[in-house]
Amino acid sequence: MSGFRVVVLGAGPGGLFTAHALAAAGIDFIVLERQPEIERFRGALLVAWPPTMRLMDQLGLYEAMLKISTRIISKTHVTHDGQPLCSGPLFDAMEKELGYPSLGFSRGNLLRVLYEALPDRKTKVRANANAARIEEHQDGVRVHLEDGDVVEGSIVIAADGVHSLAREYIQRHGELSSDAQPLQSPMSTTYLTIFGKARGRDDDIALGDFVESHGPGIASQSLRLLDATFFTVLKRLPKPAAPSKRKFTREELDGFVADMGDVTIFPGITLREIWPSRETGEAVLLHQEEGIAESWHHGRVAIVGDAAHKMTSVNGQGAMTAFLSATVLVNELRRALLGANQQPSTEDIEGVFAKYQQSRMQTAAGVVGFGAAVSRFITWGDEGNEAQDRENSRQEGRLVGYAKSMYLPLFRESPILDFIPFESKQGASPWAMESVPPSRPSSRPRL
Repeated sequence: MSGFRVVVLGAGPGGLFTAHALAAAGIDFIVLERQPEIERFRGALLVAWPPTMRLMDQLGLYEAMLKISTRIISKTHVTHDGQPLCSGPLFDAMEKELGYPSLGFSRGNLLRVLYEALPDRKTKVRANANAARIEEHQDGVRVHLEDGDVVEGSIVIAADGVHSLAREYIQRHGELSSDAQPLQSPMSTTYLTIFGKARGRDDDIALGDFVESHGPGIASQSLRLLDATFFTVLKRLPKPAAPSKRKFTREELDGFVADMGDVTIFPGITLREIWPSRETGEAVLLHQEEGIAESWHHGRVAIVGDAAHKMTSVNGQGAMTAFLSATVLVNELRRALLGANQQPSTEDIEGVFAKYQQSRMQTAAGVVGFGAAVSRFITWGDEGNEAQDRENSRQEGRLVGYAKSMYLPLFRESPILDFIPFESKQGASPWAMESVPPSRPSSRPRL
């Protein structure tokens, strides 16, 4: 549509996926990223569950994702001191049910795939563009950058993370609070976490087996990929704290490793034993936040991803949830722009954003809540968790049965971009939203 442009804040996975969806819908956009480079190869392990891979297939990125990834087959649970709990082909079972694999890869590799496949990326994505202020007017928005530049557009879709400028804007205008009044973040910090990546190849570690250790106040999650091994160790804080941008020192990182050195990372391998093989530039200590914003939009500004719904790394669904929310938002936006009014008013835009939040809030809140419950359970946060954990391990097929009862109903209902025909893969369980096979080759329309 001539003259309508979306300003996307953030070129992380959520922002770049949003840009792909907008491009496919024929909606003009520009992405603003505060970091000096878009393809940032540092980053933690990410997991693409079947709904994520279905969206990647729809966008024509399925084969590219396979090239940077390792197929995840199974999951193994042990205690923090290495005692076996249970194991099973959880991820393989999900693939058989839904037709798409679950893949493990680095965040940096995902950014590379999304960025390099984005049409007109050189002109549509700006690095070193740190948004400092958002301004609305009757017909659009202005995003003021720290360097003094101003970027104009029709709306803002912000995938700008847990410390979101756009979410603060929404809170301040929704609550009619003054700029001087401090805002209460909907997110809280519950876990201190180390993310690491080990170099080289260790054939003693099973390929594609996601290992999770449980213990009192601590847990770990680790996975060996074809090209690297990733590990994460979480320590539950004594009480939740407000989110902070604090960066931990090298001494604090080393101290955490010394304290957690005996935690099992893989069967027979502790954090202390894998630590010397780490890539020093890939090891980071940080707080993990969780929570959900009460409002995801105001006026011509909306938020997606961690800005709206943040969860810990434990349930591995942060990126997927961001992509699904962006999918619904772009579907609603495109539908509105195809109507008679191709210069939507602020009231029209607010209607689009309201439908988006109404469609996604309950599901996203459920995923955040589920992640918080799982994080607390595997760190034995409540009385009886350890006994229940050990009891569960004695049940044959526990992990696969759990996945089919908890994950499968949610995954089956996942949305897709409703304007892109494609031939979806299918498993034993049908997708709730069926794909429409392409009738003929077509180019992306311009609205």
